[in-house]
Formats: sequence, C-alpha cells, structure tokens
Amino acid sequence: MTKLISRYLLVAFCSFLFMGCMQNEVDLEVEQDACKRFKISSPSYTLIEDPCSDSVKLTAQINFQFNRSAECLHQINNRPVFYRSDNSELLAESFTATIERSEMNVLDQSVSYRFESAFVDLSTAQQLNHLILDFDTENELGVESNTLQIRLNTPCSILDQNSYDVNNNSVRIPPNQNLFTIRLWDNAAEDGDIVSVYLNGQWIIENHTLTNAGTNFTFSTSLLKPGANDLVVFALNEGSSGPNTVSIAINGQEIQNFRPGLLTGEAVRINFF
Repeated sequence: MTKLISRYLLVAFCSFLFMGCMQNEVDLEVEQDACKRFKISSPSYTLIEDPCSDSVKLTAQINFQFNRSAECLHQINNRPVFYRSDNSELLAESFTATIERSEMNVLDQSVSYRFESAFVDLSTAQQLNHLILDFDTENELGVESNTLQIRLNTPCSILDQNSYDVNNNSVRIPPNQNLFTIRLWDNAAEDGDIVSVYLNGQWIIENHTLTNAGTNFTFSTSLLKPGANDLVVFALNEGSSGPNTVSIAINGQEIQNFRPGLLTGEAVRINFF
C-alpha cells in the first residue's frame, strides 16, 4: 500500500512538473507571438541641445507610440546617420546606441527617451545639418519590432538646392490671398509612410505620418516670397511595404506625377504673384 501511494505521488509530481513546463512553454510562445506583432508608430522629437547654440552635443527627446503590451519593451536600439547640408555624411564621436527599460518613460501606449550625440569639437559639431535616426525595440527574448525612421533638423538646418528635384507642375497663389492649404495623404496602402516639408528656410511640417484620409495644414502667405517658391517634400521612409506613396495638393489642386522617393526631396513650385 505504501509503495502504491509513493508511486502515485511520484507520478503526480512528475505530471505536475510536466504541466508546469508545458505552461511555461505556452506562456513563452504567447509572449513571442505578441511581440512579433508589436508595432511602433508616430515618431516625433523635441530638441533639448544642439550645435546651433554653440554646443558639441545634439540632445533630443524622442517619442513614439506602440500597439501592444509594454512587456515587449525591453530595449531600444538607435542607428543614426549624421549629415552636412550637402548630404555628405558626418561622423559623430559618440551617440546613444541603446536605451534600457529603466531609462524609458512609458505612459499608456506611448514612450519617450533621451537620445544624445557628441562631436569631437565645436567646429565639427556645427557642420551638422540634420540626422536620420532609425530605431526599433526588442523584448527580453530579442524579438524585434518594426523600424521607425525620423529626421531631426537643427534650428540652423538649411536645404541645399542640389538635394531636391522640382516637379513639372506648379501652383499659382494670388497676392491678395492671406492663407494657403497643403493637403498630404497616402495614395496606396496606409503603411506608416512619413514625410517632412520645407519652405523658404524653415521646416513647416516635420515627421508627419500619412493616412489615406489625409491631413490639411493651413499657413499664412507671409511665409511666401514674391515670385517662385519651392515647397519641398521629403520622404523619410518607405513604410512597411514601400515605396513612400505620398500625394500632395495645394489649395485643392492635386500635384500630378509626384514621386519623392526614399530620403530624397521633390519640390512643388508655388508662384506667388
């Protein structure tokens, strides 16, 4: 009788261990599957410090959103490329390559973290015009999210005319008009395409994620100079399926044959007279 009870307890104990192992495997598979579907979106940034203010550093607060459990957020991986105004690459002495969970600010389904880069001296730092930052996240098992791409412009960032092409179509805005409207949308699959827009020495739209429904941006014509103005649209990524399929309309006039392409610019010529 004692042997029978012992054997029963041994079987029960082994079954308990087996079921525990099975449960752990199921939990692991569920976590892996959830994190495989973990998506990050809507990147934005705020500059804290930059070479335009006589600093050898560029420091920014990076923000993005995510769609699933924060348990998938273990680490952020940064892969920046730094550029001069002529689009030639500039080497940084150091930059923040990884961010651990303890260094992130997580609120609801949004994250912010501090990104910092430093240059060997002020002269080198002041050659920085902009940087393109690729980043993704991973969980404790190393399962990675999709990659986001964001362009960070310095306050003294300029746009070289050799860095963009001018579309064959143009728009005329009469001088008695006080406002003009830019409409941006994704004309194909809504897959996370991101664009920035530059006009006459300033970035008027930065890191905007396109939707099929489209977004209207209204600006004062005081941003325009008399004559020809180049409104330059930069495609910052190719979404999840590629290519970047941005469409643009100005004051309700859609610009035909608009093909900006990855990391290059195409301009719409606005004639203001």
